[in-house]
Amino acid sequence: MGATRMSRADRRRQLLATASDIIRSDGTNSLSLVSLAERAGVSRPIAYDHFTSREGLLMALYRDYDEQLARTIREALRERSKSVDDVVSVLATAYVDGVLTAGAECDEVYAALAGSPETRDFLRRSREFYVEEFRTALAPHVALSAKGDLALLTGILSAVEGVAREASAGRLSRADAIDGAVTVVVGALTRHAGR
Repeated sequence: MGATRMSRADRRRQLLATASDIIRSDGTNSLSLVSLAERAGVSRPIAYDHFTSREGLLMALYRDYDEQLARTIREALRERSKSVDDVVSVLATAYVDGVLTAGAECDEVYAALAGSPETRDFLRRSREFYVEEFRTALAPHVALSAKGDLALLTGILSAVEGVAREASAGRLSRADAIDGAVTVVVGALTRHAGR
């Protein structure tokens, strides 16, 4: 195959980019470690060494989406987090933009992961990750406990995620998705503060 020598990290990035290309062009059903190796121009053992299984590859792709989105949120919060409204606006905008940037292949990866009993726990941990990211971002302005306010935090995440997916599917504009998320989250936080 004559694969170009790369560092392990660079090879992994190349393989993830190739996997995204396969999903974008042919769908997740066409993605396997064999198809990945062939398209990337590497031997099968290289693909298996990086991901072990198709589920491992799908989880790596989704984790990559999560990490990119978390970085975007944290960077935006460094610039704008003086008030709860700023934080909510940053969370909604970054999340919607992250889902729009990830595109339809992210939804396909999510669907493939949700369909496998072995990976459902991974998706649960991904949601917990975002719940904690949102709680941490809001903490300087709103007292929310990880356990006591889990329902509220989960609802906030679900609202933001829902409008972001609707925007990704073209059923909402980016602006409407962000405005809707901000309205719901600010309303929920205002009600929470008034208890």
